[in-house]
Amino acid sequence: MNTQALILTLTFSALLSASAHAQSELQARRASGPAKNAGILHVGTGTWSRSASSLAALGPDTVYSNTASAGYFAILDTNIATGDFSIFDEGRLPGTDSPVILADRDDYLINGMTFSYCTDQLGQIGITFRLYESYNPCDIILTDPAGSSPFTLSGTAVAAGIPGGFGGSESCWVITLDLQGAGEFNVLAEGGDQAPGFEGQPSSDSFGIEWIFNGVAGTNTGPMIAGDPTWTPSVTGAIGVGGTGTYYDNTGTAPCGNTGLDTQDLFAVDGFLSPLAPGCYFFGGYQNPNGCGSPQANPFSSFEMTLFADAGGGGGSSETFCEPAGINSSGNAVSLSATPNGLGAGFRLDASGGPQLPGIGFGYFVVSSSTGAGVVIGDGTLCLNGVQGRYSPNAGGAQNSFGSFDPSGNFANLAGTSTTGFGFDLPVDLPSPPGGSITGNSTWHFQLWYRDMNPGATSNFSNGVSIDF
Repeated sequence: MNTQALILTLTFSALLSASAHAQSELQARRASGPAKNAGILHVGTGTWSRSASSLAALGPDTVYSNTASAGYFAILDTNIATGDFSIFDEGRLPGTDSPVILADRDDYLINGMTFSYCTDQLGQIGITFRLYESYNPCDIILTDPAGSSPFTLSGTAVAAGIPGGFGGSESCWVITLDLQGAGEFNVLAEGGDQAPGFEGQPSSDSFGIEWIFNGVAGTNTGPMIAGDPTWTPSVTGAIGVGGTGTYYDNTGTAPCGNTGLDTQDLFAVDGFLSPLAPGCYFFGGYQNPNGCGSPQANPFSSFEMTLFADAGGGGGSSETFCEPAGINSSGNAVSLSATPNGLGAGFRLDASGGPQLPGIGFGYFVVSSSTGAGVVIGDGTLCLNGVQGRYSPNAGGAQNSFGSFDPSGNFANLAGTSTTGFGFDLPVDLPSPPGGSITGNSTWHFQLWYRDMNPGATSNFSNGVSIDF
């Protein structure tokens, strides 16, 4: 343990828990230095990316950002019942009826998250996260053998094999989890179905984040603490409504960092014996009265966390155009459809009715931001207009949609870019041209371009599909 580190004792008042002490103490330790960026852990494959540019594959929207670091981390494991312990924090994802931040959706697909922690546990540790769509701040979820819960669980992410401490003293780390392909969290805004719409009450508008620290009993381990030295309510009469930290409103970016929207001066704990009995507590002082960058009278009162959502948001809609498509050698026209799938940009393209002779029906998908009257090419009609992109083998990686029709006329994916083996899981990044990414509130148009033999070698197109992301 670093003997030069400052130990700060915070006083917490217990709330909503008859078993909790009237007053309990919890230690927070000043981090020995800035948290080091360990990179991006791709949960689906268990691999790491160390380059910051890999963040471009997440989002592209930041929908919750609580990053005003206090330079402290909470020591939460002084006496643990099982070797594991849980803490619960909260925030809000704005909906379309929010009076504070005018959001463009009520449905989010969380595909990544960034968090920070400190530990003196040698080797590696593990942290499991659970995200709750509906959560009442300063409430607690106790283990229930029946598996029931008063809150809506949206998903679970396991950060296994992440760095511990070195040389007998703590190390602090920033880690990003890429959840794509590992079960992203589909989360409704403003408390979800249990309390739909904005009500100006954190008890009904909040989501919850549970951190489960696995097997770190007897070590100084805990999340880094964040908050806002200038947080003020932003709706007159509403309780606990304020902060920034979403892509709709990032006015809190300087100089301290963002404040998670509607994060409260509250947290809950489970798995402890003492000094904190399972229950709910508040930090005892949300703001730093000395101002940003000055010595803290108290650490801030929530835990550092950023959530990313993809452009599909788990919602969106699609419609077909340019129909009917040209007839191919099977006597059919290829029919293209789009299905929400919760991956990448949020949709999978599928095509059926293709040539049924082996070796003649190869093709890939094309994309454009606009449509046109149609240009006849081969046996089909290209109905895309303007700059057109090709999800061809030359695009590579997740942007390669190359495939062929099977004996039933269904377009099978040969590039490994479909979780079903058919069609194509649309990625967030677009091929170049046009370049860039698919973003929320945008519309893109797609067709399948394929080879045929009718009766000689020629080409053809499916109908078109327009997707509103």
